[in-house]
This record gives sequence, structure tokens and C-alpha cells, in this order.
Amino acid sequence: MTLHSGEWLVLAMMAGMVLYSLWEADKNKLAVIAGRKTKLAMYKETIGFLWLPTSVLLMLLPFNIVSAQSLGLTWQNSWANWSGALLVMVGLVYVCWHIRSIRPGTPQYQQLFDAMQTHNWLMPANKRELYWFTCGVSMSAGICEELLFRGFFLAVFAEPLGVWVSLVLGSFLFGLCHLYQGWANVLRTGVIGLVLGIIYVLTESLWVVIALHALMDIFGGVLGYVVHKHGQCVSEAATV
Repeated sequence: MTLHSGEWLVLAMMAGMVLYSLWEADKNKLAVIAGRKTKLAMYKETIGFLWLPTSVLLMLLPFNIVSAQSLGLTWQNSWANWSGALLVMVGLVYVCWHIRSIRPGTPQYQQLFDAMQTHNWLMPANKRELYWFTCGVSMSAGICEELLFRGFFLAVFAEPLGVWVSLVLGSFLFGLCHLYQGWANVLRTGVIGLVLGIIYVLTESLWVVIALHALMDIFGGVLGYVVHKHGQCVSEAATV
């Protein structure tokens, strides 16, 4: 496997992301819960963390060290591409419907409220936090993580290791980068990464999985915000 020094640099930075995540673990979580760090500060740090290696990767494109095609960034107007676009549209419709259907007092709302309690420290609680979470963290995660752990990782390792081994390995590393959410979430995120990788291979477009990834993260953030807002309204009504 012969790689340019720029590609080795990106791989080294990706390894650094994983090692940092293992070292950092739940430090951010504890800092936010204790009030030593604001959610906005954590969101901004996350955005920088994601864009640092991604910016290096993107700088390789003008020098043809990596190509847009090898990263899955070309639209071939194929059935596979359009099937992926349809999947994104279906996902968008589902997200909008689900958010609009949230009603306090229903069993579904209570189930969602209970599930969100373990992630309160991460979820946006006001409009400013919601903006940074959706437009900042979610969009950055969709773009950066898919470029690094799907597009670039498969471009480098699919030939020497095979597509499936590369998908599994990339998804495992992707999961480790989410250790701040707990080990159970590392497994869940790794599985999600594997599913996104399979969708990427089947649709032949990284744009599809970038959109799906960002949509999932935005969905989670909006749900967290809506649940918090409804919960706050209920608490205020109960004290009147």
C-alpha cells in the first residue's frame, strides 16, 4: 500500500482522534454537568475537533493526492445515486412527521422523555444551543465523519483489506470517537456507522450518507430541545 505523505498525515490525525477520545472519555460530560464548561463551549470544541483533520483531507484535493471520485463525492446520475436521494427524502419526511407528532402526556412522549434523561448534558436546551447543535455540530459531524471514516477510509483500505473489513474497521474506529457518550453508545454508533457504510457502497455516493448522518444528528438535537421545552412548560405549570 503506497500512500502520499498527505494521506499518512490524515490517517495519523484520525488515529489521534481515536486516542484523544479514549483519553477524554467522559471528561466533557462531567465538566458540563458540574458547570465548569458550557454546552456552547463543548459544541465549538467538537466542531474544531472534526474540521481539523477534515480540512487537511480537503487540502489534498486540489493537488490530486486524493480525488473527489475516490471519496464518493461525484454524482453519477445512476439508479443507485437516485435511490439514495429517495432514501434521504423519506428520512426527511419521517423526521418532520415525528417531531410534529410529539405530544406531552402520551406514552410515546414519556418514553422519549425518559430516554433523553441520560443525554440531557449533551442536548440543546435553548434556541442558541439548538442553532449550534444543528447547524454546527450535526452538519460538521455529517460532513467530516463521513469524509474521514467512510469516504477516505474506504478509498485507502478497500483494496488491501477488502470492502467489508474496511467497513467494519472504519465503523469500529468511528464508534470509539463517541466514547464520551458511554461504551454502550460506542457499540450503537459503530453499528450505525456500519449501516451508513453499507448505504454508501450501495448508493455509490457519499453525499447520501452525509445527508443521512446530519439528518440523524439534527433529529436527535431537535428531539432533545422539544422534550426539554415541553418538560419545562409542564414544570412551570405545576408550580403555578
